Amino acid sequence: MVDLLQVVVDEAAKAAAASAVGSVSTATRNVVSLLKERLGTGKSGKDALSRRALTAARADKEWADRLIEAVSVLHDENVSTATAGIENFRNHLAILADPPRTGLKLIVGPGGSGKTELARQLAERVREDFPSGRVEVPLARYRDGDEFDAAAVKRYVLREFGIPHGEIPVDDEQLDRQFLSVLVTRSFVLILDDVELASELALFTRFRTSLVLATASVYSRELKACDPAAIELRGLDVEGARHLLADFCGKVRPLDEPVETDRLIDLCDRMPLALREVGVTLAGRAGEARPVAALLDEYRDTGVVDAEGVIHDSLRRTFARLSDAAVEACAVLADHPGGFFTRATAAAMTGEAKVVDELIAAQLTYQVGDWYSLTILAGQYARKLPSDRDAGFDRLLAHVRDTAVAADFRENPDRLRTYVVPSKRVWEPRIDHIDWLEWHRSLIGELVKLTCLRRRYKETLQLAGAFETLVNKRWYWREFIEISDWAVKAAEADRDAKPAQLARALMMRGKARYMARWFPAALEDLDRAATTLSGPAAGFAENRWRKLQASLAEFRGRFHEERADLLVHRRAGEAEIKRELAEAARQLRLACALSTELADGPALAIHPRMLANVLIKLGEPAEAIAVLAAMIAAGRNQARVEMVYANAYLALGELAEARVRFDSAWHQMAAQRATQYVWELRELQARLMTAEGDPGAIDVWGQLAYDATQIGHPRADRYFSALES
Repeated sequence: MVDLLQVVVDEAAKAAAASAVGSVSTATRNVVSLLKERLGTGKSGKDALSRRALTAARADKEWADRLIEAVSVLHDENVSTATAGIENFRNHLAILADPPRTGLKLIVGPGGSGKTELARQLAERVREDFPSGRVEVPLARYRDGDEFDAAAVKRYVLREFGIPHGEIPVDDEQLDRQFLSVLVTRSFVLILDDVELASELALFTRFRTSLVLATASVYSRELKACDPAAIELRGLDVEGARHLLADFCGKVRPLDEPVETDRLIDLCDRMPLALREVGVTLAGRAGEARPVAALLDEYRDTGVVDAEGVIHDSLRRTFARLSDAAVEACAVLADHPGGFFTRATAAAMTGEAKVVDELIAAQLTYQVGDWYSLTILAGQYARKLPSDRDAGFDRLLAHVRDTAVAADFRENPDRLRTYVVPSKRVWEPRIDHIDWLEWHRSLIGELVKLTCLRRRYKETLQLAGAFETLVNKRWYWREFIEISDWAVKAAEADRDAKPAQLARALMMRGKARYMARWFPAALEDLDRAATTLSGPAAGFAENRWRKLQASLAEFRGRFHEERADLLVHRRAGEAEIKRELAEAARQLRLACALSTELADGPALAIHPRMLANVLIKLGEPAEAIAVLAAMIAAGRNQARVEMVYANAYLALGELAEARVRFDSAWHQMAAQRATQYVWELRELQARLMTAEGDPGAIDVWGQLAYDATQIGHPRADRYFSALES
């Protein structure tokens, strides 16, 4: 685990280094002042300053605490994008009067007791104390049985702070570093909803300048050890219960019957969930002389004696008012993969285009953006109703599979595929095909798993294969690791699958793994793929089989290049780095030779560029230029080729030609709005300006360092190193 104090002093040192080349905020001045107070004003680079500050912090706890406080607001202008709402009702006034302001506070109570709402209201009360805002994490989304996906939680929190998806590292080490960098430089309130284990809290309780409000249904022994004085909920205050009931009663005025209303509230145990449901029931009795008294009489006659009975009775009445089609649809949607659906996926799964409107009107759903979900109670009730759930799943699978495959063909009809292509592959939606894939990525991930578990192996491979398009365009490698796991399982289990399908699934999983720097597991996949591809094509066209072999050589080359980059980051020996790069070059030469033999135009627009890039790292820029001269590229790939040319000419000291190539790449990327290469371009610009002796280079390096620090980007360290030199 990364030392948190080390991260704090690193961020302080970055702030001090950045203050020398750019505008300085009040928060940065405070940090610099603290460093000068303890360490003096002598000049030193960022790394040296960080080492000295760490020694001082460990020797002087009081000064360390002041530094932590100062660092925690360095980026308070980067507020969270979270927008969780506040319900307008009174809730536990004594607790709200003196809200917690530091550390961890657990809120424990049964389902429906208002834990999350209380956490939101507490966060609202202390909003002014935490300038970076609030983040709310629904932990249940990241828990699958006993497995808890901590990396996915970190990525979610980073996105909530506005860090672009493409700037979040794939590998665990750099992800953890960025997570810590971002969180130590912001002061915020975190709401952790549905905590079960102390390890889930441990991700955040180290950040003591922020407030963690965590909800739990079970006050277990290990959670009690985390907070022995948790807030334990049983129900709302009486006055708060009256307000909440009135909010959901529509035109009925329960306070006109105060005695009966209090009896009804007691029957509900003052539990928010029960009060909401009874309020909906009362709203349907508008116009009656004494609706509350009449409802109590009915409860007595039908044996409703507690909150659970009230909730069940309300749901029974609500479903009784629905059309038969809506009841059937609700039962089917209760099993919608992932729990969230759009109007389009609901229509596909239920066969009823307008069903969502009826469910919304009956208050059986809640909305998050353009996605909907059944309320917890509605979902629980609907799952007990009879319906043809298998048919619903089949309809949804066909809809998502057909649309995903159409998106894949819309992007590139000629790319190398091994899945069975369905007959319907024309793109029809009126939105961008890559945007659609990105918007539905979580649903596709759930469908891949469920489809494989249902032994629908062909469809599993189709969904996983189509998802490759999104990964190649927008870098969702982390999400693709799990999808490719299921693809490998499907290819292994399907007796009708061709060897090419298993080879491709192994190759893609291997690539996803080495992008995450899981090198041993990645190598195992690539070796298995190589064994498969060394055999007969078995039902796969020989030409395409050879293309798969070329693709495998490419992946092997990139595997060794990634491993070399990691060794550089860890400052390994030069000989070890050279060995990895030499093997990367050998594999990429093989890829180029196979692509040349096959006259594979798309591959020949990529493989030589990759080889040239490795040759530059090996210190052979002249050979890299010779390789590039023999290739033909177009579109975005041509801009990437220009970047490699610029790097090669820069390494040779031919600055005029490097400048021409850089300007060409810059203008092409700008015209194509290819934002994923912006860091590489800006860094190349800074290196070129430095070589040209342009005094403006220091401003470019400084802005790079500042921008990288704002988002905790791993590149920040090398930008500061460049500034120092």
